[in-house]
Amino acid sequence: MKHRDRYSFFDREELLEKVREAHKKVFGHRPDGEMYNALEMKALEDMLSELRGILIRRCL
Repeated sequence: MKHRDRYSFFDREELLEKVREAHKKVFGHRPDGEMYNALEMKALEDMLSELRGILIRRCL
């Protein structure tokens, strides 16, 4: 996903879409349009991990 020392626009969009889909699975609806847009890549990765953790705990 990382290109040299920077992320590309497409990497960020792909990660943002993964976070939105995980949010939908956890809360039953897609987040508001701008909810995650202001977050940086590291914060998006952390949010995705948290949402996936919630999904895993629900399955156990």
